[in-house]
Amino acid sequence: MTFANMLLVAAIVLVVVFAGYWAVTHFFSEEARMERRRRRSNAPISSKRKGPMVKFSVRTPKKD
Repeated sequence: MTFANMLLVAAIVLVVVFAGYWAVTHFFSEEARMERRRRRSNAPISSKRKGPMVKFSVRTPKKD
């Protein structure tokens, strides 16, 4: 391996390390976690079902 090839490989490794560090700090920072939590809690309800949200288990008296 020539010096130029080693230099190229070292530069690529350095770029990958910096990109990985940026990704970890960007996606797992406290601000990013709070932003994801805010977006989830303020998101619209995904279910558009027209039925009742809760089904009650009620026994009604039988008509004889």
